[in-house]
Amino acid sequence: MSLTGTTGRLVFLKGHDSHDYKYSSALLEDYSLMAPPWRDRYLAASAFYLKGSAAPDNDLVKRTPAALEG
Repeated sequence: MSLTGTTGRLVFLKGHDSHDYKYSSALLEDYSLMAPPWRDRYLAASAFYLKGSAAPDNDLVKRTPAALEG
């Protein structure tokens, strides 16, 4: 698993500080290195701290369209 596709979009759109980015990157990196029987449990236990699709977009994402217009 990596920060591509939907996972990557959520991390970058919903993250608000460096810890959001670092945590998700480390989580997904560790997930890919774990033995298959432990992966799903690890991800489930760690998912509480990830930002979901219902979280508001970060301020940079909100300001980008206006910056591109003018």
